[in-house]
Amino acid sequence: MPVFYANFHIHTVLSPCADITMTPDIFLEYLEGLNWISITDHNTTKHIGVYSELLKSIDVKVIPGIEVTSKEEVHILVYFEKIKDAEEFGEIIENSLTMREYDPDKLGYQILCDKNGNFKKIYETPFLGSSSKFSIDEIYNISKEYNSLFIPAHIFRFNGLITNLGFPPENLVLDAVEIKNKKELERAKKLGFKNFIFNSDAHFPEQLIPSVKIETNARTFEEFKKSIMERKVMPLWQH
Repeated sequence: MPVFYANFHIHTVLSPCADITMTPDIFLEYLEGLNWISITDHNTTKHIGVYSELLKSIDVKVIPGIEVTSKEEVHILVYFEKIKDAEEFGEIIENSLTMREYDPDKLGYQILCDKNGNFKKIYETPFLGSSSKFSIDEIYNISKEYNSLFIPAHIFRFNGLITNLGFPPENLVLDAVEIKNKKELERAKKLGFKNFIFNSDAHFPEQLIPSVKIETNARTFEEFKKSIMERKVMPLWQH
């Protein structure tokens, strides 16, 4: 069975906190060793189609994703089977963001690329680093209208579920949680979490590295989901 090397938490130059070099041409150069990724920009899905298409040239498959900031300032990774579902969900999230105007010199540039990967324009509104008006529960319910996975990001770190709330939500069935190292894995298990994903949360080119390996037949959303549920996502402890 094939083994794929993956990283499912990657930002592009559209995320205001990502480095300005996180452009498609840099991805083409730096993704050596990776063949399965997810584009998870902050509160937007506008770059998924562009990057997915361009990365076909080096046989890198892309799971459509997004990193949403809830009303509680908790970061949540949501993954989708279909790009069109991710884009529709992304529009809902963008329209819910609480900060419409911002100063890019202070908060970071949001750069939208065209289909060839060239800089197209600065995305001026909304500020993609702001929080949604939706609560965690509301984001969960909206996401589950699609074939999706709902996975709180870096739960023990800044804007993490446990850092901000102190405890797991009792009313939601989380598909998994994202953790960063062996110590966090043990902490998460003690809190009752069962399924895990391990990512680099790439904001810079040097972070475009494999964070997991998955033995599976195909790089599809269903195989991705199955691997998480069957706990076959194997961490590569590099970060």
